[in-house]
Amino acid sequence: MESPTPRQTTNGPQPIHPAIRKVWLFSNLISYAIIAVITSAVEWGLIKGDILPWSFPIAMPLFWLGIGVLSASLVKRQWEVWRYEITDQEVILRHGIWNQIQRFVPRDRVQHVDITSGPIARKFGLVHVHLYVAGAHGSVGEIPGLTPDEAEELRKMLVETQADHV
Repeated sequence: MESPTPRQTTNGPQPIHPAIRKVWLFSNLISYAIIAVITSAVEWGLIKGDILPWSFPIAMPLFWLGIGVLSASLVKRQWEVWRYEITDQEVILRHGIWNQIQRFVPRDRVQHVDITSGPIARKFGLVHVHLYVAGAHGSVGEIPGLTPDEAEELRKMLVETQADHV
């Protein structure tokens, strides 16, 4: 009886690409800009109607500056804690700043892998890998911030697992 060939692994926890920090920062910047425009319009209307004091327009930019600094520091921390690992039995995803999440996805149950990329991630040459397993509705895990080559290698590792069980 032949012994099964060992499955490919990542040899320990792997970080995601550092450029994902720029993707997250740009995404946050776009969201904050939209919110800032809306709140500025409301603020302008309230000041025009003498509902708000004249000092309020000074406070709002300081508020948004503080939010930006906080966001930048959280993005850095988010990147520092994000790790993924492929063992011979499972895919392990570790992430989260306040709520630390460890998700274990059995390799044998992975049915398919999607590789996606939004416009900002594409600009930085990054993709996201989504894992789908038997019996679950939707993606059960996502690995953001991989290069297309890393994502393809990961996909091949997981497809190899399925080929072993056919």
